[in-house]
Amino acid sequence: MEMVRGNMPRRMRIKLAFCGLVLAAGCSGFDKNDAAMQVRERFCNDWPYGCTDSTRVVVDEVHKTNRGRQVEFRVVDREDETTTLSSAYFEPEDNEWSFLFFENPFKDRFQEEATRVSEEIRLYGEQLRELKASQNWFLSIYGRYANSLEELDSVSYKPGKAPIALTAANGKEWKAEISSRFVKCQFDGPRQQLPACVGLPAENAGTESGPLSETFGETP
Repeated sequence: MEMVRGNMPRRMRIKLAFCGLVLAAGCSGFDKNDAAMQVRERFCNDWPYGCTDSTRVVVDEVHKTNRGRQVEFRVVDREDETTTLSSAYFEPEDNEWSFLFFENPFKDRFQEEATRVSEEIRLYGEQLRELKASQNWFLSIYGRYANSLEELDSVSYKPGKAPIALTAANGKEWKAEISSRFVKCQFDGPRQQLPACVGLPAENAGTESGPLSETFGETP
């Protein structure tokens, strides 16, 4: 057997070196800044009502688990901020720490707020697609688009619960919009295949009584 470095067998040296690499990977530093950016991305994508360009995430505590890390964090937007929220869960992936999901007690509260936004996007998009179908039907019968929702009565159009702002021009173009405090959906009738929907930030975002403190300002 080949002996190297203080008579240590070569096979054992390779084995120890490999173990050292594994330990280094498993114990490598947890980058709080990167974790904060990942949490912000998920938080703001799912609940844009509570976010602006000034929104940031502050990591307060990082707890080790058998396979990953549990992160306690706050979301801050100027004078508005949440309480410390628990928790965001991370696991190592491709030599990096990847955010996987929110855990309770925060998960259920956040999901309730995020669902409100996603549900409005779904409903508004559905309403605008039904409007497009009725407009196309109207066009096939009358050779032009309807100038108002009332005109669409002739093709049995039934408006949804959310009010639609419809504008038309020359019988050849039309646009429609639905908006609430959480979401705005728009449809440029003849040009778009599907409605374009975006989440809206709160009007009082960034203030002391903003959406972050109002919704997540107390420990559950």
